[in-house]
Amino acid sequence: MRKATILLTAVLAAGTAGSVLRAGDFETDLWNIESRLGIIRAVPEKSEAGLWPAPAENKWWSVTFFGSAHKAAAKAALDFMDKNAFPDIEAAGDIIKEGSNDESGHPDPSKNGGDVKALWFGREPFFKGGILQNYEQFKFQEAYERLGTLCHLTQDQAVPTHAANIEHGISDSFEGFGGNGVQIRAARDSGGLEPYAYYQAVQDETRGKLPGWTDPVTGAPYWVAAPDAPPPGRDVTFGPRGHYGGRHNSDLYAAPPRPSNTSPRNSNSDAAVSAHPEIRDQQLDVAGAATVSVLQSASKKLPPLVQGLSVSTVPFNYPEGPRTGYSISFTAYENRSPRVSYAAALYKDGKFLGVAAHGEVALVKAGRDELMYSGQFIFGWSGQAVWADFSPLPPGDYLMDVRLTDGDGNITPDEVNTDSILSNNTRAAFKIF
Repeated sequence: MRKATILLTAVLAAGTAGSVLRAGDFETDLWNIESRLGIIRAVPEKSEAGLWPAPAENKWWSVTFFGSAHKAAAKAALDFMDKNAFPDIEAAGDIIKEGSNDESGHPDPSKNGGDVKALWFGREPFFKGGILQNYEQFKFQEAYERLGTLCHLTQDQAVPTHAANIEHGISDSFEGFGGNGVQIRAARDSGGLEPYAYYQAVQDETRGKLPGWTDPVTGAPYWVAAPDAPPPGRDVTFGPRGHYGGRHNSDLYAAPPRPSNTSPRNSNSDAAVSAHPEIRDQQLDVAGAATVSVLQSASKKLPPLVQGLSVSTVPFNYPEGPRTGYSISFTAYENRSPRVSYAAALYKDGKFLGVAAHGEVALVKAGRDELMYSGQFIFGWSGQAVWADFSPLPPGDYLMDVRLTDGDGNITPDEVNTDSILSNNTRAAFKIF
């Protein structure tokens, strides 16, 4: 979850808390500093004594000091999923969990959401390749890290303050209130939507619950969306702000317990309490189940890739004598299935001539933690196209385009031929002599 902007006083106070700002980790350090300051403001007598409250379990905040509900939701999702059906997600589990803790999907700390569709495709500079673009350029670790970030933004929409677009920071009682962990009881679906579509689905679902979440004493809603908020199906996180339900925009959800002479210092009795802790537990579970759907959908939709395609001449021996033939070689990558089919299509002057070769190839994983199935393949081709009378092609310049199809029906996309990375091209020019 995001944090509010920190003033200069926060940076000055950080020195006394033992935090050091590093240029490379500036944003992370600021958020860590603010989190410490939030406790200092809440319980100054404890900060002076050097005694910090015990962190409540699975806080929504991403910072390590408090523990992370994002990581908890990601871990629960990974435990829930069928490891055999989604071997890439299993292998990338630690990468995804770290990515789920990443706040960088928010365009700035004041925003309650992010452009999840742009993050999936990765074509905008802000997302540094996102998921698909990194994946298609064989930057698999970066792709799965950004998949974790997509999970993060989707999980955020289970949080009422995000779904109602309420400006908030470390004082928000829902994100700071302790709970019982993430317990996914059932999957939302089988991952049939686009990976980025669950963001809006969860947001709409959470918005629909807001009127029913009320203070049992006053009847006031805990969280209120703006009256002119966009309708369901449209992202509210860049629109008008909602507000807390208390007077003067005060947060009603949880409050510190009353002081007790018998409560030991620095104990869990210092944690905030709420009349409706089940709301937080329920929404944690929603976040976990949505993460399952995002990961399943992404795994099913990542396409097989061709690397290093080349067509070269080789001598062939035929009964009628030696003749020039061709060797087609490439490396295949696939995230989910150990088998892919291939088809090598021939073109001349932009016109499709026929299929040079087609078949199925088996892939392997180099190790258990390997993210991708892969295999290097070389096969011969006589120089004939599978069409008409199979006559040899006349001399000239040709183009061969090799595409793979995986078990989910994904085909190597054409976008790989338009980026600046030559090694992922599916097309290779060659001459027939």
